[in-house]
Amino acid sequence: MPARRFVRVATCLAVFFFFLTSARVFARPLGVDVSSYQGPSINWATAKANGISFAWAKATEGLTVDDADFTINMANAKAAGVLIGAYHFAHPELRGPSTEIDHFWSVAGNYIANGGFYLQPVLDYENFTTVVGAASISDWANQWCIGVSNKAYAKGVIVHPIVYVSVCHACNYDSTVTQWIPWLAGYPASADTQNGTPWYTCTSCEKWGAGVWTIWQYTDSAPLAGATQNADGDVFNGTMTQLTNKLVIGAQSAPTITSSPSNRNGDRGGSLVMRVEASGLAPLKYQWRFNNVAIAGATNSTFTLTNIQTTSAGSYTAVVTNTVGTTTSGVALLTVNQPFLTAYSENFETNNSANWTINTSGTDNRVTFAYDYSVIGIPAAPNSVGTTKGLRLEANLTKTNAAAVSLSPLPSPNFPGFSGNYRLHFDMWINVNGPLQGPATGGGGGSTEGITAGVGTGGNRIEWTGASSTADAIYFFADGDGDVGDTSTTLGDFAAFKRTVFQTTASNVYTAGIQTTADQTVDAYYQNVYPGGQSAPAFQQSNYPQQTGALAPGAVGLGWHDVVVYKGTTAVDWFIDGLKIASVSSSSLAQSNVTVGYWDPFSSLSDNTNLSFGLVDNLRVEIEAVAPAITAQPSSTSVALNSNKTFTVTATGTPAPTYQWRFNGTAIPNATTNGYTVSNAQTTDAGSYSVIVSNVAGSVTSSSTLLTVILPPTLTSQPASQTVN
Repeated sequence: MPARRFVRVATCLAVFFFFLTSARVFARPLGVDVSSYQGPSINWATAKANGISFAWAKATEGLTVDDADFTINMANAKAAGVLIGAYHFAHPELRGPSTEIDHFWSVAGNYIANGGFYLQPVLDYENFTTVVGAASISDWANQWCIGVSNKAYAKGVIVHPIVYVSVCHACNYDSTVTQWIPWLAGYPASADTQNGTPWYTCTSCEKWGAGVWTIWQYTDSAPLAGATQNADGDVFNGTMTQLTNKLVIGAQSAPTITSSPSNRNGDRGGSLVMRVEASGLAPLKYQWRFNNVAIAGATNSTFTLTNIQTTSAGSYTAVVTNTVGTTTSGVALLTVNQPFLTAYSENFETNNSANWTINTSGTDNRVTFAYDYSVIGIPAAPNSVGTTKGLRLEANLTKTNAAAVSLSPLPSPNFPGFSGNYRLHFDMWINVNGPLQGPATGGGGGSTEGITAGVGTGGNRIEWTGASSTADAIYFFADGDGDVGDTSTTLGDFAAFKRTVFQTTASNVYTAGIQTTADQTVDAYYQNVYPGGQSAPAFQQSNYPQQTGALAPGAVGLGWHDVVVYKGTTAVDWFIDGLKIASVSSSSLAQSNVTVGYWDPFSSLSDNTNLSFGLVDNLRVEIEAVAPAITAQPSSTSVALNSNKTFTVTATGTPAPTYQWRFNGTAIPNATTNGYTVSNAQTTDAGSYSVIVSNVAGSVTSSSTLLTVILPPTLTSQPASQTVN
């Protein structure tokens, strides 16, 4: 807490000047603490837009001081969506804790008792010279925290107070104070809020454990919109969800679902991850359910489905429990896709550029076949077998121009072009240049670039909306850093296009909805499946100092993802990791080729083009498998004893079906063609015959047909000799 309130607690610490970025979300949330020193005109809405997620406002000091701007700060911060709490500046050198507890509660008690939005109360303890009314400094702090907790409990609210202290003065406490949440002040010469720690000095004072901290006050010089003076800058050691769970009053209650699992699509034999996020009094326990039946062993916040089968389709929920109560997530429906057959594939293990047409907006783009991406620290793609080679795509290498490149296979016997229902399927990696800072700034300079993929093209043009575009496909764009949605009105982080026309959220093509965020990573629809937190591979962090930080929720960079563009009868659907992103009408889509590409949509240059690229691996074009259909049934018949008779069936299906003939419901060994012959028919061969016709899409059983074996006449009584007149 700053010296202007009473005493400088961190005079042993260097001061540095920190400018807040305009990011809205950080992997570690940023906050401020304020008092009347900053004046009554703080613009909390601007603070929120500039990345401030939480705050504390001074409520009281000692026994007589009520902060003049406490009420207005609490009201305006809450109205702007900034989580805020109250703190008390203690004077243990003057009196015991009981009267200061009463004073603080008289001002801040209503906010604490209401809970639901306000943060845990804070004891700002800065005078370590003498102590009155307690056995020790630690005893005074404990009495204050327990007293405030008891007042809250009397109102039916559980609180867990926070103790504020500098890293140097933490040595004055004993271990009993570690029962309270630590807020530590430490001002290094250059604070790394997203990766650093307050324990850069006075490490012998780590009372809460080596390196342990919850809130770090890293500067007293953070600019704050509308304030007459700079504020104290703070950072929480965790995610925003963790901050909410730990610090919001009322989160110490029955679980609340903050993100339910999303509807998904999965291929047979494939896998995907369901996720639920919840807040509430820790520890939280999880139990996943399928069609309302508990799944054995599925007791984490994530649940991985493996070897998906048709029987896996249905509803999934997560039941979250703590010592206070239980709540159940929303229902996520799993749709199991019908089987597909690979009609064309390219794993880019060799330089097959001669088999592809490359369409580029200029000479400032680059396409590399058989690129070994392990040299830059990227692991093998999910569908690779023992290799790390793929297609590397780059746009805008040296110029500050928007640029794009698109590739399509050349027509050949192996690639005849496709009609009907089919899909483009591949593994995608988007590499992002750092530092990684959140959705408004995404990554480093010029980091907003992305991969494109589409169907229905002639294969001879660039699929983009740049200068003189003649795009002819339905195609889609995903950037890696999650930046576009906060800076552009003409392109989303997830963007759909029909030829040269960008499909806005108002077009209702995005599964997330028609709200303005429906094509942006900040939308909750994406954050459940893509929770963020991806950092650059270790090799990149070691060799490129700028590759620090982590991506915000919703971003799909710095990780492998399964991409599907499905051309159906009436629409083209886009999926990433089984999450449906968009669906665009396929009317007037006449061409038969597919396309993948890379696009830098802005007139800016990456500050490190070695780190700005996309990878495509294990590309295939797949056609729908069609379940068998019997077009001509076998017919009942009769056969003479010791003669032969053949049954036949005619069926269609993709792939070509297999057959299994049955006699009286039992499979006949080796009877696996579309015809079956009964040889040397005996009476034991008479009965019911049928055939099961199967392929990967399903099976169908023919109608039963009867075989009658005709026996030759047999004399059962010989004629007798007779005498007649």
